[in-house]
Amino acid sequence: MKKILLSIFCLLGISFVLFTFSPIFADTPGKSIKYLPHDEAIESVNKEYDPPLRKSGVSCHAAFDDASRCFYCVNTLKPKCPDCCLKFSPERAARCTPKDSSIYQCKSLAFSSNSCSSVASCKCPGTAEECNTILYNCEDCPDAAGAMTCSNIPKCQQKGCPLTEPAASTGRKCIYKNDSWICEENNLRPKFTGCPSGVNIPGCAVPTYYTILPSTNCQGLSTPAPNDCYEYMPTAEYSSCISGCGSYSDEWEKCTKRVYCCNKNVCGTGFENNCEMEKCTERVSWPECDSLTLSSCITLQQQAIECLTNPSPGSACANCFEEIDTGLRYKFVARSRETFIIFWQVAALTEFSGTVNASEIPTYFFTMVKVVDSKGKEVHRSIIHQKSFQGSFSIFSATSLDGSVVKQGETYTVRLYYFLPQSLQIPGYQNLRLSAKINKAELIIMRTRE
Repeated sequence: MKKILLSIFCLLGISFVLFTFSPIFADTPGKSIKYLPHDEAIESVNKEYDPPLRKSGVSCHAAFDDASRCFYCVNTLKPKCPDCCLKFSPERAARCTPKDSSIYQCKSLAFSSNSCSSVASCKCPGTAEECNTILYNCEDCPDAAGAMTCSNIPKCQQKGCPLTEPAASTGRKCIYKNDSWICEENNLRPKFTGCPSGVNIPGCAVPTYYTILPSTNCQGLSTPAPNDCYEYMPTAEYSSCISGCGSYSDEWEKCTKRVYCCNKNVCGTGFENNCEMEKCTERVSWPECDSLTLSSCITLQQQAIECLTNPSPGSACANCFEEIDTGLRYKFVARSRETFIIFWQVAALTEFSGTVNASEIPTYFFTMVKVVDSKGKEVHRSIIHQKSFQGSFSIFSATSLDGSVVKQGETYTVRLYYFLPQSLQIPGYQNLRLSAKINKAELIIMRTRE
């Protein structure tokens, strides 16, 4: 690296000298540079691609998967689902969900305000998001003992349940006496048999509603009292239906309130303000994410880069890089006492499938150059250059080639390589496919003979 910087400095210095002492720009006539070394040469090969040259991702999962997953955990999952959104033991779960506690396992809504006018008139919720002020009042939830009893409910859902009162004809009467109904008429049906429901309420598939018997206890129906009346006693099945419906609808309201009030307190300002359920679901299924930190991600990335920078034969990284363009090569014959500075430039645009933003893709576009002999044997490779895979980007880097690694009179070729992950083994990114549209690529070689 010191050699590279020194050579670049020297190259810039020569340009400065040429500019300063040129006869055109010199302050004093006649003062101009008399000699330039003849053993300096700058040559280049370049291509502009129209349409752009499309380079797809390379299959080399072992190199960066661990680092990519780690950065995704630290930079995406944890900010969007911090620890306060989760319960970690005895079972991992997002807060206020059935896995957090069975008290948040709510049954399905029995009566929708869209199909039950009795419920709608009470402003009972059609869905859990359309609750009234009592259902969303958390003053009693949790209660004084810290339990999520949440007993203060509006009982709106109960208005969709069946009633025991018989439906008397217009101008006729039924009155409630001693746990049964007394009516002037015989063979009446209930005044309300309940709203249609998409849930199965135990006991509500009843063949008969009442046991009906003649009665002489007719006082209160009319004046004077009729001679004949009828006693309506709900059957055991129908009573069970009414009771079961009331319990079911009350429990739905209590459970809905528990979940809402629990969510309201998560992370201090509420689950929705601090947590994304999709990301929390990913964290729940990925326990290893809990212990990952930015430092550990950087370590994993450094390990991957070290592997790519100097891969040992047979390692997972050995064949990660592919040549950008076989038609973009610089061929030369080595001379004695000659050294090289090799620059490479690439201008490109990111390309990817899916709807994710480029700024969210946690990976890099890597480039390097190799120098091979006439038999294709590698004699030199540069360090890799990495560029964040975001939007349009340009690359400019350099490497030095010492004359001692080449033989005088032998032919060598400089080749330009790249690596881009074919896919990212990260939750939510598994189906993402990456590629780059290259607009321009160039190799610049400065040859210096001592």
